Amino acid sequence: MHVANLYRYPIKGLSPERLDEVQIISNEGFPIDRQYALLFTEAYFDSSAPIWLAKANFIMLMLHEQIAQLKTHYDEVNKTLEVKHPDGSLLNFKLDNIAGRSALENFFYEFMPQHLSHKPRLLQATGHHFSDKAPKYVSLINLASLRELEQEWNEDLDPLRFRANVYIDAAKPFSELEWVGKTIQLGQITAMVMQRNGRCSATNVDPKTGIRDRNIPGKLRKAFGHKDLGIYLSVTQGGLLRVGDAVAINSSIDIATQASTSPFPFMETGAAELLICTACYYLFDPQLLDASWHTPDDLPESWRCRDCGATRESLRNTKEN
Repeated sequence: MHVANLYRYPIKGLSPERLDEVQIISNEGFPIDRQYALLFTEAYFDSSAPIWLAKANFIMLMLHEQIAQLKTHYDEVNKTLEVKHPDGSLLNFKLDNIAGRSALENFFYEFMPQHLSHKPRLLQATGHHFSDKAPKYVSLINLASLRELEQEWNEDLDPLRFRANVYIDAAKPFSELEWVGKTIQLGQITAMVMQRNGRCSATNVDPKTGIRDRNIPGKLRKAFGHKDLGIYLSVTQGGLLRVGDAVAINSSIDIATQASTSPFPFMETGAAELLICTACYYLFDPQLLDASWHTPDDLPESWRCRDCGATRESLRNTKEN
């Protein structure tokens, strides 16, 4: 097994940037990954005391597929974001000063007015990552698993739909799902495999066109009995990671870590009907929700999906979805 590709995503939801090598620090996430995010809800965030927020608070592909039409590049030295508009025009925004950040916020407000009731807020905080999970994880995709999924459609799927940091090859399809609780060695890096990555509707978006043209979490559930593709790693020993580095798995299992994982499989319940969050494809037993359930509208307006943070408007009956 070997590392096939490395990617970072400096601004959550925007373009990936391919790397040949990266220096990773112990107990930290992937460098300059999800370092910025555009908050469009009223959620509270203090950059001097940052806290993790669920992904549905931010402009991102799960909810806003049209942002895939923007091609962006982040200059980390000059703290400048270059944005290529679908009309071909190029714009540059300085992210280290108030005027540049405000200009970027205005750009997004004008670019997607049908989704925003007010100008979003560009967030950044020292040492903080706006990742889908609260811990500082590194995400990994097994390309053999992706090829197995491609066979279900008999056509290619762009690996960048899955927005991982590390892509590996030459493993058995879906073998990575059995690595939870084990130690993985990637070149100089040692990490613990913490949990499986349950896919959301962001993967339904073609990263080149910005069109939702697939139902990948649904296909995973139908074909394999779960919505998982990829895993999350916690780096225990840092070092330099390069494309081409060998990958190896320690056969022993850390039982404590294994028990703490939350792969979010298909929910087995006695309920005749389930609710599905159409944003992240999490399944809910309505009998277990804190409400007298008849329809999603019976839930309080403050209800949020426990997996992605989407509102009750995202819920559908599984028979309707």
